[in-house]
Amino acid sequence: RIIVDTRHFKGNFPESVTIDGCYADSKEVSDEAVCACAEGGEDDNDRLRHEQKGIEWFPLLKRTPMTAHAEHEFLREGGHVANDRKGVTHVRVSIAPDGGLSRVRIYGSPAAGNVVPRSHL
Repeated sequence: RIIVDTRHFKGNFPESVTIDGCYADSKEVSDEAVCACAEGGEDDNDRLRHEQKGIEWFPLLKRTPMTAHAEHEFLREGGHVANDRKGVTHVRVSIAPDGGLSRVRIYGSPAAGNVVPRSHL
């Protein structure tokens, strides 16, 4: 389940939003490496280097139109969420062309063995 909220943005909301996810094993790939490849502007050498590290971005929510001052909910059952069976450790939200989002919520369940102890939160 993904919720994209444009409430309080009545004239400055994005025309559309795209959400991508990736799974990066924290034992092998740092958050900095994931963030570096999430910034875009990659050439073929960058893509190859990221693939060798196991960083591959995939769509969770394909480009979807937004409306002003509304909560947009996308459900797996409705067929809106792509790649809903893949594990995700990081997400990136892209808006086009520009505008404001009040909040983005992405719901899921932790995979067995990947639960972060509460002492680390």
